[in-house]
Amino acid sequence: MSPSQDTRPSDDSSPPMWEIKPIPGKGQGVLATQTIPPGTLLFHEKPLLTTETLTSPDTTEKQLAQLLRGLPKESQRAYLSLHNNYPGQGSPLTNIIRSNAYPLGPSSPIGGIFKNISRINHSCLPTTQHSWNPKRQEFLVHAVREIQPGEEITTSYHVGGPSSERKAELKEYFKFDCSCCLCSLPAAELKKSDARLIRAAALDQAIGHAETVMRNPEKVLRSCKSLETIYREEGIKDQRIGRVYWDAFQICNRHGDLARASAFAKKYRESKILGEGEDSEGAVEALVFMRDPKKDDSYGGSQRWKSKVEDIPKGVSDEEFEKWLWRE
Repeated sequence: MSPSQDTRPSDDSSPPMWEIKPIPGKGQGVLATQTIPPGTLLFHEKPLLTTETLTSPDTTEKQLAQLLRGLPKESQRAYLSLHNNYPGQGSPLTNIIRSNAYPLGPSSPIGGIFKNISRINHSCLPTTQHSWNPKRQEFLVHAVREIQPGEEITTSYHVGGPSSERKAELKEYFKFDCSCCLCSLPAAELKKSDARLIRAAALDQAIGHAETVMRNPEKVLRSCKSLETIYREEGIKDQRIGRVYWDAFQICNRHGDLARASAFAKKYRESKILGEGEDSEGAVEALVFMRDPKKDDSYGGSQRWKSKVEDIPKGVSDEEFEKWLWRE
């Protein structure tokens, strides 16, 4: 489907798109019951509870017990049925939070627990992207690629890096051995994937070097293109792709290239709509910058690549447009 569309979760009168079932070696998980197109909104949930009112590690267990007593019985049962990664280590209510909470926004110190979303298992190559929508006060999960009937619906608890690094961190923080489709590749294929992802991490770091962006923007834009190529080779369709387009937008905008800045803002917006929905903060913000890139703080460092939004080429093939966009 087009990234501009937003398929809503099925209501009570239509067949459900997913079901929660036991999955060997994983406990409970979420499986698709029908073909799910990219961009489909699979879940939109308000949290059962959040960590916002938890004031001290020493009193967390007591405070959680009080919060739970204030919930409906069904919500209490939903919370207590969630997986505990730390069995036998005391403080069971706290350990459920540690095992299942999602941050309510990028870098937010507040976490939330969700009845169904907290059942979604990890994959290093996830089929969905999750996001917190502050306007709705809901946690959303969108499909980022087509999901087949019977296929597990997955999200990512950790992105990037080679398999050995990912698996070590997942084991340390989430107490499981990752056996996802990426980590389970045959040795030769896994070696190639690891090499690409190590290269991706190096490119991502280089792109963030402010001095190079000003001094040699051509080099940094090439790094963005190389990073996009790696992500496509890896089958990555989550927020990492959008970040590449945002970086490219800022590079072009910094040097007065409003045409390419607008075009990259459009790509960034499409990525945000796919993974977070049309009403997400990122998608709404990107629409403003598509129309007038100068409204972003990145504009105006130089006029090295000066152009107008109206200079975006029209009537050219996709291949020709991409070559123009990446200054190839």
